[in-house]
Formats: sequence, structure tokens, C-alpha cells
Amino acid sequence: MAMKLSRNIFYLLIKVAIVLDAFPVLFSKNQQSEEMANRFEDDMIFPYPITRGAAARASYQRWIDGTVPYLMTPSILADHSALIVDTMRLMENLTRVNDTDCIKFRPRTESDSKYIIIQNSTGCSATVGAGNGYQVTHYLNLMHTESLTCMISGVIQHELLHILGFFHEQSRPDRDSYVSIQWSNIQSNMKPNFEKYTETEIDTLQTPYDYGSIMHYSPNAFTNNGLRTIIPTKDPFASIGQRIVMSPIDILEVQRYYSCVSSSDPEKALIATFLFIISRISITT
Repeated sequence: MAMKLSRNIFYLLIKVAIVLDAFPVLFSKNQQSEEMANRFEDDMIFPYPITRGAAARASYQRWIDGTVPYLMTPSILADHSALIVDTMRLMENLTRVNDTDCIKFRPRTESDSKYIIIQNSTGCSATVGAGNGYQVTHYLNLMHTESLTCMISGVIQHELLHILGFFHEQSRPDRDSYVSIQWSNIQSNMKPNFEKYTETEIDTLQTPYDYGSIMHYSPNAFTNNGLRTIIPTKDPFASIGQRIVMSPIDILEVQRYYSCVSSSDPEKALIATFLFIISRISITT
């Protein structure tokens, strides 16, 4: 009951923030970060075979101690570098448990054999998870041009969740109970992006389907005719595809995936996201 109440309040906050234009618009009405890169599910990079879903089941996909070293390349402008680091701090704060970090992003050192390379490249995309023990190159690609940019906190959060081992919400095995996929409206070459996976392929971390997840596709993702490709059914008025802030369930999933909590604490997650959204609304208004 508490989890359901937390979700409903969060959805309302997101709608208020959108109505008040409290957050910058990144893409055109029918385009999101996933549609700016030529990748699997269009913003995920896999350097090796991997199962897919809400979260990677394999333990090797988790970063050791939840720590992700990074290398910021010169292609990233100073202001954007500061934004990326601020977003990392935000995610650390949102997922912290009892004043202890659950995840940590830090600059790489010479002793780090595994780290992410952050660069201004084509589209918004990221390597999924830590990898399976051998040396692989991990990328966080954040494009910035005069007309398009990935340099928005919500988009960076989305891509960093891929880095941490998470996939898109609508890939969950239970998605057909919550959304209707409009196959005839989807670009033909993008239909594989809308496949769902079995419970043996993914780990939902015992969390409910989350319309408010920052990992959910938008209603018009990969549309071929301007019509919706995903329609919420359980709640026809639900807003999907927000790129503002991690939802309370997103936060809980990170905490569970990295073994920081074993049971739900939705109120704490809700308070953290509530304060963030209210602060942005206050700045705008």
C-alpha cells in the first residue's frame, strides 16, 4: 500500500513539473535519447553476449562495491563535465542508505583496469553493466551539438543506470499487463527494441511495474507515423518516458541490485525525489 501511494504521488509530481516546464526540453516531441543512437534498444552497447531486461541477473554485471571509475575525455566541455559529475552526486545521494553510499562514481586511477570512458560522440548511449571479468571498453557517449544534446541531468541518469547494469522498463515480462505495444506504429527496423523477456532472462528485483521509471520508453518512441507506440493500460492517464529524475522504484532497484537493502523503503525514496523536483520547480517559478 505504501509503495502504491509513493508511486502515485511521484507520478503527480512529475506531471506538475512537466506542466510548469520546470525542466529543460531536450528532444523534439517524438524523440528521446534512445532514438539518437544506432545501438541495441538504441542506447545500449553490448561488447559481449548478454541477457536483457529490467536488470542484469549475472553477478559479473555489477560493479565491485558499486564503484564505477570514469575517465572524462577532453571532448566534454568543462560546464558539461560539471553537470555530469553533479548528476553522479545526485544519484549517489538518492540511493544512499543510512548515510552510506550504495553506488559511487569516481575518477579512475592507474590501478583501475575497468572503467568508463565519457565522451562527446554519436547519440546518447552507454555500455550495460560492468562486464564478465575480462578487459572490455566501457563507454558513456553523450552527444552535444548546436541542435541536439544529451547534456541534461535526466538523460545522464538514464545512461548511468545502463552503466550500472539496468535495462528498459518496458522489457519486463509483465509489461503486457500495464502497456499495450502498438506494433503497426513502430518503425519496422526498430520492432526488436519492443520485445519483452522472460523471468529467466531478467531480474525485476521484486518491484512492481513502474510507469514513472526514468528507464521507460516514451509513448511515441520510434513511431513511424506520429501515433503512439506504447499505451498505458492499467492507468490510461499515466505519463511514461520521463527524463527528470530516478523514480522511487528506480532508487529501490539500485539499492537491491547492489545489496544495500533487502526490503522496500518507498517513503525514504519518495522524500528524496520529492525534494529534488520541488527544488527545481521553485527555481523555475
